[in-house]
Parts: sequence; C-alpha cells; structure tokens
Amino acid sequence: MGFMVRFLILFFLVIFIADNAISADIKTNITESKAELVLSFSKGYSAFEKLEDEANKTIVFTFDSSEKIKFDKQEPFNIPIKSISLVEEGFKKKLFVTFKSFIIVPNIVKRDKSVVIVFTYTPAPSITSNTVALQQGGAPITPNSNTAVSTGTTYAKMIFALTVVLIIIFILFWILKTFFKKQLFSDIPGSGRLLGKVDLELRKSLFFYEIGDTIYIIGVTDNGMNVIDKIVDEIEATKIRAGFIKKHDFNGYMSFFKNREDIQDEISNSNAIVEDKLKALKNRNNTDVG
Repeated sequence: MGFMVRFLILFFLVIFIADNAISADIKTNITESKAELVLSFSKGYSAFEKLEDEANKTIVFTFDSSEKIKFDKQEPFNIPIKSISLVEEGFKKKLFVTFKSFIIVPNIVKRDKSVVIVFTYTPAPSITSNTVALQQGGAPITPNSNTAVSTGTTYAKMIFALTVVLIIIFILFWILKTFFKKQLFSDIPGSGRLLGKVDLELRKSLFFYEIGDTIYIIGVTDNGMNVIDKIVDEIEATKIRAGFIKKHDFNGYMSFFKNREDIQDEISNSNAIVEDKLKALKNRNNTDVG
C-alpha cells in the first residue's frame, strides 16, 4: 500500500514537471527604435489573428494553445507603447498591446512553434540619442514639433495656475486687511462710526471716530491706541464729516453723477481742518516736551 502511494505521488510529480517544462514563453526586446515580442511554444499554436481596436488604441493578438504562458504585464517607459499584457481563457490566449498616441502596425513573422512581432517607431528626441547619432556619423535627431508644442502648453498652464494663485492671495490679503481695519473699532460701545483715517508714518495713523455729535481723534500705533483730541464744535465737525463722506463718494463709481468742483472744495476744507489739528497737536507735543 505504501509503495502504491509513493508511486502515484511520483507519477503526478513527473506529469507536473513535464507539463511545466513544455509551457510557452513570451520574451520582449525593447529598444529606442523598436519593440520585439517573441512567442515560443513547445507544442505549437493555432488560429493566430490580429485585431485592431482604434477607439482604445490597442492591438489584440488572439491564438489557441494548450500550453500555459507565464507573462507579467509590462509598461515600457519613453516609447510609444503604453502597456503589454496577456489574458488566458483556457486554450484561448489574448495578447494586448496598447499604444499612447496611435496604433503602430507591426511586422509579424509566423513559424511552426514561434511568432515574432516587431513594432518599429521613431526614437524619442533626447540628448543621448543625438550624441549617439553624431558619434556614428549620422544626422542629429531633430525634436518633434508636437513635443515642442506640448512643452509650451505645459509651461503656459503652469504660468496661468501661478497667476491665479497670486490673484487669490492678493484678494484674500485685501479682504483680511479691510476686515481688521473695520474690526479695530467694532467693540467701542455706543452708536459710533468710523469716518476715516490719516496715515502719519509707517504703522502710525490717526482715526476720526464719531460718537453722537463728537468726533474723537484716536492715535493708533503698534503699542496701542490713545484718544488724542476730540472735536465738539458743530461747524468744524460737520465740515470734517462731510469731507470724509464726499471723499469716499468722489473716489466711488457714483462720482460721475456729482458736481466734482463742489466735492473738491469740501474735501479741501476738510483736509485743511485736519492739517490744522495735526499742527496743533505737534505744537502741543513740542510745548509739553519743552
């Protein structure tokens, strides 16, 4: 009984080894100018056909064979062929060759137990290929116009994307800057409103803030903010208030419908009052220092 079991195991092992020994094989030889596929069979093949799928840029080679074929999918680099793969459905085999841009018609040589498939194409332009051509006495390879156009399109897309990003950054910066300026006085109690501001120097400004009938002049620096003066005179306050309002209107898109000479007069009066206040503040500071 033990001898019989060992005999059966040895018999199936021999069959398995023999079956694998006669399995078919696909070898690839890919260079810059051609891709060669060699299908080798131990027993042979039949019904070899070539089908072209223009929509998917693929050529399908179909053939029948009882032999198992071990072939892993390949994705060559820097050649017109995108991928080479094999599908086995029992005796029916399908070899798929997919191209990147367009189908290349192959040269097929059929023999009794082998098939040779050769795809010939133009080498991709590169410094290495030009150098080799010159060393061999041949003419240098000129870059393809399609490659140049593709490169130009890529750079154009990069520049456009960078421009869009910069515009978005500037818009966000302007929104945040405007928001924080308004937020600076949003917590002051009462029914007040900001009329405008005068920039003295870098990071030093005077804000004119109205609460009721009084206009407060507030100095703002990096160290904080202080109430410097207040205007209670109604005539003076009205001119400053009107000057700031008209100034915004004059710079706005509705200025086309307004009398520009009157607006300029009111702005000048308002600026004169503000300048007088600034001079008075400077003189007061000098007196205090003295």
